[in-house]
Amino acid sequence: MILLLLAWAAFAVACGESGRCAGGSCGAVDYPPFATLRFSMVGDATGAQDFIAATNDFQVYELAAAEMRLPLAERTLFIIGPIDRGNGEYPNNLNWNWHFPHDEWNLTDAANVLCDGNAEIVEQAVDYWVDTVGQFCSAGARIVHINIIQP
Repeated sequence: MILLLLAWAAFAVACGESGRCAGGSCGAVDYPPFATLRFSMVGDATGAQDFIAATNDFQVYELAAAEMRLPLAERTLFIIGPIDRGNGEYPNNLNWNWHFPHDEWNLTDAANVLCDGNAEIVEQAVDYWVDTVGQFCSAGARIVHINIIQP
């Protein structure tokens, strides 16, 4: 975890607090690193409902890192944001046919119940979730892993 924080801190110094590079370049870094976060449903020990989302938003990463410092039972933040069809740009979206677009989501501790669900419910009706609901929030999902990826 300390190595993750150090890597992200170096990125923040190079790119500023926004986590975005002006003009597409951060000095010697052509593209900013990003973090993938893995979310698991509370009570699902099998991992069958796990999903991932990616961000290079430093504030979202800081919230996620703070959650990871807590015991799983004390974590309260969950993901909220629009979803799109396909597995996205991620190397592995755990075989779901939907994804959270990079940097278009956030972490919250409260949301409208209409967007609440789990990965399988979304998978069964991707068009409905994308076109009608417009966003997905999984109040029962908690961050269980953070991985920083250097391009």
